[in-house]
Amino acid sequence: SLYPYVSWSSRGGFGIWGLAGAGMGAANVGETDRTFDADLQMRMGALGVRQRLVGGLALKADAFAVRMTTDASEGPGVTHVAGVTADAQRLRLAPELGGQWSGNSVAVRTRVELGGRYDRGDAETGMGAEAGAEFGFTHLGSGLSLDARGRMLLVHQEKDFKDWGAAVALRIQPGRETRGGGLSLSLEPSWGNASGGAQTLWQGGSDVWRSTGVPGMGPLTPAAPVGDGPAATWKAPGWAPDRMAMELSYGVPLPGGGQIKPFGRWSREGVAGYRLNVGTQWAMLDAETDEASLPGLRLTMDFFGEQIADGVRPPERRVGVLGKIAFR
Repeated sequence: SLYPYVSWSSRGGFGIWGLAGAGMGAANVGETDRTFDADLQMRMGALGVRQRLVGGLALKADAFAVRMTTDASEGPGVTHVAGVTADAQRLRLAPELGGQWSGNSVAVRTRVELGGRYDRGDAETGMGAEAGAEFGFTHLGSGLSLDARGRMLLVHQEKDFKDWGAAVALRIQPGRETRGGGLSLSLEPSWGNASGGAQTLWQGGSDVWRSTGVPGMGPLTPAAPVGDGPAATWKAPGWAPDRMAMELSYGVPLPGGGQIKPFGRWSREGVAGYRLNVGTQWAMLDAETDEASLPGLRLTMDFFGEQIADGVRPPERRVGVLGKIAFR
């Protein structure tokens, strides 16, 4: 799959972002005496805009549409399996109010929003309203930061439809402000789906999730077990987080403003599922000190090995490269 993403913002407070792309693959479904293969296709597009109005008040809107199809198939023991097409769309409009304060090496930021949404397609359909809030605290001297966010669907035309989430991220990065490298530690528990709409793709997780292959991909855990036995999808009971992510890294500054950062990342989903990454990140943190580079260019490359387990099948292992480039 390939989903190019681009964003642009002006000094006047207007910003726009968008993505569009497609993916393809195959599924093999098998039982004791019958199996069949089916080709899969997925197409998706999303667009969002945000306009700062006055003070900390802003108005934003986003929309996405996704379609997944499977081709008709035949196989041993199966006469015919019909093709399936599934569509989903969502449109959101919400005013947001935010602010930030700083002083004595401390910075605090807040944001709240309350807006409406319209869903249609083969999933939930109808009008609804949702609310969200974010809070951030940073101590510049020590590099300690705390970020918390949450969102909740207040009401929806779809009966018994619930959608909510919360996440907390604690980070310790002593060399963050001086770009001096050094030790970095982060811990992020999350519950439900802490982002909504198309934002789930890019804000469903922190930088801890960089190496998952889909930056910030939101959670897919349903609210109740599905299936029987150990393969059933599981949701943590009570106040226990549905997911937990940790990262430990150590940055080593390079001449010209770059940095090499070996890292280890671990995340847990459900009872026995986990993802473990070990690798190294190369980052060009300050291109202004490098005459051979474009001013304002930021480039990072992750080289990692990964092991993924779900507690049912044998662990999967792979190696990967993940790059990110940004201009300002």
